[in-house]
Amino acid sequence: MSVRVEVAVFTVGEGRLQVLLGRVGGGTWTLPAAGPGVTAALDDAAARAVEDMAGARGIAMEQLYTFDRDGADVAVAYLALIDAGRHPIAPGPDVVEVRWFAHDDLPALADGQDAVVAYGLQRLRAKTAYAPVAVNLLPELFTLGEMQAVYEVLLGRALDARNFRRDVLRAGVVEESGDVRGEGRGRPARLYRSAGGRFAVDARERRAVRALSSGDDPPA
Repeated sequence: MSVRVEVAVFTVGEGRLQVLLGRVGGGTWTLPAAGPGVTAALDDAAARAVEDMAGARGIAMEQLYTFDRDGADVAVAYLALIDAGRHPIAPGPDVVEVRWFAHDDLPALADGQDAVVAYGLQRLRAKTAYAPVAVNLLPELFTLGEMQAVYEVLLGRALDARNFRRDVLRAGVVEESGDVRGEGRGRPARLYRSAGGRFAVDARERRAVRALSSGDDPPA
């Protein structure tokens, strides 16, 4: 059996959820990948795959699922979240082009990788119910309005600003930095940073995560 690693890397840019892809030579667009025949620890191989394709280091990732490929091969998939501003991308030595694509407007991918993206998106949206995932998609300092905008992109719908602010502050997942940023003619907005902890956006997301976490099978 041959093992490879594939990483679905997401960011939020221009108000859309985006996926990192690259091309080697004139070939098909592909997720960051290592193998077949991975010999390093899988977590290390996943991190190296992203670095080799796009130069991004030190990003948050988790193992998603193991996909069968043609009976003899398996692909161990990972999910990674980054703020593109904190992690600028550049093609690696063997990569002709690397860029971000909107998740709902992807080019043709290498065989099987569309399932990795789809399952990564499902897991990412489920995680909004119990983890402050948005902080991985934001700069080090951010406003609560920017944090809400990221959650709205992830969930694909608007959130009530007053309830969102109350829930975030009550959960203690952010802390004030002491800095402010001027935004138009209004009062300068306070800047926050991640404080860890757990956070549920609202009751709808709590129900969704219970349903999605009841099994580990990827979407059909």
